[in-house]
Amino acid sequence: MLMEKLQQERLCIAVASLASCRRALEDTIAYVKERRAFGQPIASFQNTQFKIAELATEVEIGQAFIDKLLVAHVRGEDIVKEVSMAKWWVTDLQKRLTSECLQLHGGYGFMLDYPIAMDYADAAVQTIYAGTNEIMKVIIARRLGLA
Repeated sequence: MLMEKLQQERLCIAVASLASCRRALEDTIAYVKERRAFGQPIASFQNTQFKIAELATEVEIGQAFIDKLLVAHVRGEDIVKEVSMAKWWVTDLQKRLTSECLQLHGGYGFMLDYPIAMDYADAAVQTIYAGTNEIMKVIIARRLGLA
């Protein structure tokens, strides 16, 4: 039973990771609009704008992929390879995104008063349970006929 439900479990993890990414990004956008440095909001700095634009784009790409997989899963399709791709990529995105968002918070990012501190701490486990991301790559490679 456990093996039969791994596809669904991994898809659920990808969904949860993406939701966490979306919230962390929204919190960070609100923060950079308020936080001021050198007399202006840090949201006005080009580096901040570029970083937020990159992360927002990756979240939307992840959402499109997951939406496609959810439809296929509900139809009962065998999408083990694709779900493994999503679990690996989105949980890796979550780690990168929370790290980048924490960086935009500066030293405040490590204070538990800011949700990004816990987002950052929680992100690591997503790449471990339901099969580590390294195992996801093994599954993907096998499904591509490489092993």
